[in-house]
Amino acid sequence: MEIEPKKPFLIGVAGGTASGKSSVCKRIIEKLGQADINERQRQVVSISQDSFYRELTEEEKIKAQKGQFNFDHPQSFDEELMYTTMKQILSGETVVLHSYDYKTNSKSTEKITIYPADVVLFEGILVFYFPSIRDLFHMKLFVDTDSDTRLARRVPRDIKERGRDLDQVLNQYMMFVKPAFEEFCSPTKKYADVIIPRGVDNLVAIDLIVQHLRDFLSDRLSADSMTLSPTTTPALNNNASSSATAMNGGSRGGKNKNIHFNGDPSLRNRPH
Repeated sequence: MEIEPKKPFLIGVAGGTASGKSSVCKRIIEKLGQADINERQRQVVSISQDSFYRELTEEEKIKAQKGQFNFDHPQSFDEELMYTTMKQILSGETVVLHSYDYKTNSKSTEKITIYPADVVLFEGILVFYFPSIRDLFHMKLFVDTDSDTRLARRVPRDIKERGRDLDQVLNQYMMFVKPAFEEFCSPTKKYADVIIPRGVDNLVAIDLIVQHLRDFLSDRLSADSMTLSPTTTPALNNNASSSATAMNGGSRGGKNKNIHFNGDPSLRNRPH
């Protein structure tokens, strides 16, 4: 009997540069006990939008070396490749991606193989910007971290990991990163189902998301014939929203509301 490929629950994780998107994904994977599992057998995997930067022209490469290219603009990404890859993942296919080399500003020769999984986290600054991709997500999370904290994280990261000097990092931030966040990234917060202030430090939000995913994985294990698609999973999204909206008094007028987890310690002992 042929085994039907896994069709995953696809989660988009957006937020500004150095907001903690990858840390949130990592913590979710760790709490679900997936971090040390063989990559072929993992139920939960994470993909970075950085793997979808388009190839630069020679002129753009020169600008990038000088810190004069805007990597935070939507046109820096290969939207078509993102869409086709996400569709392949949703069909339960194995996909091969290239990691991105930030020092050469080009795709690395190192390849990343993404095997079929039950839950796929796709994180990046503009994962909600493109409507064709945004509509594929079953759940959308926005990691909301203040700009001072994000800049304080980005400066040492870019100097240590990406071989840039302080002046270049600060100039690029003021010229491109900050304006692009305000124009392209921040407005997409309205599409989020869940907003996570302070990122990975927000234990309440992380634990609620992990519990929802743990329930989903348990249900799938007991019903391995279940299939998922964005148009056939309203119950999953409603269950997640209803348990969270209950803490906010519910939604009114039948309008959708995103859920903002402040991490108030008083919420920890409430039944849910």
